[in-house]
Order: sequence, then C-alpha cells, then structure tokens
Amino acid sequence: MLPLAAAAAVPVAADGQALEESPPRGELWPLQALADETFAVSSRALALRRDVRMYQWRAETGVDGSVSWSREWSAESVRVPTALRDGEHVNPESMPFRGAAWRATAVMLDGHPVDASLYAHFDDWTRLAVDATSLPPNLAASFTSADGCVYSGEDAATPAIGDLRICWDILPAGPIEGVVRLDAGRWVAEDSPVARGTQREDFALDEIAVQNGGYWLLALLLPGFLLLVWVFRKRGRS
Repeated sequence: MLPLAAAAAVPVAADGQALEESPPRGELWPLQALADETFAVSSRALALRRDVRMYQWRAETGVDGSVSWSREWSAESVRVPTALRDGEHVNPESMPFRGAAWRATAVMLDGHPVDASLYAHFDDWTRLAVDATSLPPNLAASFTSADGCVYSGEDAATPAIGDLRICWDILPAGPIEGVVRLDAGRWVAEDSPVARGTQREDFALDEIAVQNGGYWLLALLLPGFLLLVWVFRKRGRS
C-alpha cells in the first residue's frame, strides 16, 4: 500500500500534463525496500550504498629514492611494491568485503511510476546508522558499532592495519519541487531538473485528514453542526 503522501494529488491539466504553476505535492516513494542482504541492512530509499574501508600501509617513494610510510583507510587493496616489502609493513592480501550499491527500480508519485532520470541527479547521501548488534550473528560477533558504522577492530579510535570500517548511506525518498509531466504514464521532468522539496502545511493537514478517514475534520465541524440542530429545534418549538 502506498503511503498517504504519495497518494496526494498533483495538479494535472486536461492533456495529462502537470500544471506548470503548481509544483508536485506528493512524495517519491519506492515500492520496495532496498537491502544489503549480506549484512541484513535495509531501507526504503531511492538508493542504498555500502562503503567498505580497510586500514592499510601506503608507501611513497621520493625523487631521491627515500621511502615514507603512511597509514590510511582505503576502499581498495593497497599493494606494497615487492622491493619494499618487509616484516613490518604488510597489508592483507585482499578485502573480505567490497563496496556495493543498490537503486530502486520502482518509484511512485501520485499513483504513477517515476522515470529514474527524474531523480538521478540527486546526490544528498545521508548516513544510515547501523548497530552492529543488528547484523547476522556470525558478523555481529566480529564487529562493533562506531559513529553509525560498524568496525572490526578492538578500538575505532586507534585502528590497526587490516581493520575494517563499513558504513551505509541512502538517498532518501520524500517530497520534490519542480515541473513534471506524464509521458506514457510515467512522470518525467520538464526542461529544469526537479529539486528536493519540503512538505507544505496545507499538504500536512490534507494528509492528517485522509489518514484519519476524515475524523479529524469531522471533529472540528461536529460542534457547530450540533449547535445549528439545537437552534432549529428550539425555533420549531417556539
């Protein structure tokens, strides 16, 4: 079932195109949640991504042949040149997990599907806080929580070579602002790209009224209605 916000009316002209003077009031809403099944992390969003970093050595060779070593979080395996390998500066041979991304394939607005190009330019990634205790048991035993991410080492403040830090980000669903039109039954943007929107107060009231089956509005009108009935009855008796 679609959320009430997604079912809000977007003003549409007789030819099926959205009226340019009225921005859409509904919300982009994915029909299904996106899931990182490996870590049991999911969110109903436009996109979900997993960022994996490993703490590793990196060697830098100067013009004079000198070598300087640094440690960094890297999304890729850092290869130490064979000539520089020693017993101290050793990186793991591979990453046990890789970064990944998932994008919603079915997004609705006002009862019609939305073409992915309408929101493909959105880049407002938001951290999805994950608690290590929510991971599958075999992974929960290996990770702890750290600043909304999960961490494989003993102390996130002082990482050791080979430690992992895994974070998840989402592109949130929600309201948009701009001019859209129906093209073969799908919402597409006009010449200017749509932007993130904010839910207006009048829309919020519409949503509450629908959400409560009209009872919210009825509660406001009922006292006045009862007063009118009482007045007419009194007049009828006089």
